[in-house]
Amino acid sequence: MNYFELKIPPVRDQRMTVSDSFSGNGCEMMDCAKSGCMLRYNRRFRQSGTCQMSISILMAATLENAVLIMHGPIGCGATLHTAGVGAAKGKLNRGKAAQPLVWLSTNLKESDVVNGGEEKLIETIRYADREFRPEIIFVISTCAPNIIGDDVESIVVRAQEESSAIITAIHCPGFRSRVISSAYDAFYHAILRHFPFEPEPFRDFTPLDPGDPAYEAERERYRHKKNHTVNLWRLESVGAADEREITRLLNAIGLSVRIVAEYASRDEIRFVSQAGLNVSMCNVHDEYVMKYLQEKFGTPYIVAGIPIGFRGTRAWLLAIARHFGLEKEMEKLADYEEKQVREAIEPLLPAIRGKRVLMCGGIVRVGEDAVLLQELGMDVIGVRAYHYDDTVLPLYERITEELPKTLQYSVSTERFELANQIRRIKPDIMVSHVGVQGDIAKFGVPSVQSFDTEKGFLAYNGIFTRVRSIAFGLENTSYQKRLSEHIELPYKDSWYEKDPFYYVGEESAG
Repeated sequence: MNYFELKIPPVRDQRMTVSDSFSGNGCEMMDCAKSGCMLRYNRRFRQSGTCQMSISILMAATLENAVLIMHGPIGCGATLHTAGVGAAKGKLNRGKAAQPLVWLSTNLKESDVVNGGEEKLIETIRYADREFRPEIIFVISTCAPNIIGDDVESIVVRAQEESSAIITAIHCPGFRSRVISSAYDAFYHAILRHFPFEPEPFRDFTPLDPGDPAYEAERERYRHKKNHTVNLWRLESVGAADEREITRLLNAIGLSVRIVAEYASRDEIRFVSQAGLNVSMCNVHDEYVMKYLQEKFGTPYIVAGIPIGFRGTRAWLLAIARHFGLEKEMEKLADYEEKQVREAIEPLLPAIRGKRVLMCGGIVRVGEDAVLLQELGMDVIGVRAYHYDDTVLPLYERITEELPKTLQYSVSTERFELANQIRRIKPDIMVSHVGVQGDIAKFGVPSVQSFDTEKGFLAYNGIFTRVRSIAFGLENTSYQKRLSEHIELPYKDSWYEKDPFYYVGEESAG
């Protein structure tokens, strides 16, 4: 039995080398990744972690006409208040109706943990179906039902017999995985197990009549269209501006683009099989579902990094063009686009050259951003990723060669380590993940977000946006300086005397 036939998907810890704890230079990182010693790295002490459920529900919240049922204690749904706002805004930016997010909770109590929550779940599904008539019902299986052994899948099967909605479960308890990237697999497993991926005759299309004189010509026309269509798999950190930029570039060489699965409808997802190529926009995001589509429909796929920076964007675009025999056309397009961007950013470069920058965020983004900023004359003094897994190994083999050999790479989400690292290496600015700018400002250091779904940070438009954001961030740092003078941080001086990754090492693996 392969992974796709399982009721509950494996986490990445079960099928590849992963880590949430590492510190070393590029050679050490690559040696550790290839030998497997990355698995033995751990912490003797930790304060925070990441929960895969938070990402899975962000993805599910974007689908059209969907209801989310949190099967667990009421608090597990706390983040959906803000997720709903973001999803509505994302739909509006893509020309869709800004539907409010409907979510319910089975509200498991202590007695339910003892006696089981299956009956609460089936009643909540029935209520959701009756009251809201959704096209999709996602059951979010949280930690509590996974600990007590609720048979969520059997409840889903029972409920499906009574409903015209697609009902599927996302199994994403936070305790199962050390790395948040398992969330992507959990979401896609729920999709591939219960969603149809083929268009329905007479609903989605009118079948061709073999007796029609135009039959062969129409069939060939459709085959050509399908074979030159690219399924571009979204990630939640990519905004509508990024999607338009990528679509523009691929359209320019004659390719059609279909963007899935986030922000898609049930009807749109049925056309996923009608493409000549599946393309990932980020190594860690989509390989699970694309392997399934290759196995099920024979559709090839490409995982080639992320289109960030001159080198990263060109490599990503050429990987797609090469599949269609359009490499020369893409080379010409890339040459033209790069010339335009270099001219646009030239006036901004004096403001950023020589500045010391610390990268912090998703492992694929921080790597490609570091290569870009190093190329533009900034001094990259550290690459701090939130996790590591084997999907990024080919990418980091290149990145570690292009960046200085002594550069420190770390894998951490711990704020106390970040505090120590900033105090020790004193960056002029940070490029950081969304949500940590406030903490960074307390150290008197300006920072810019590694992405913003309201702006474009991918491909050639993204290069300009990145450079402009850093130049602007460095222009006036008085707020951060004043804030740092009036904030008392919770760390003792003895902590700053230690190495930032004092608690990380092989010897601490349990």
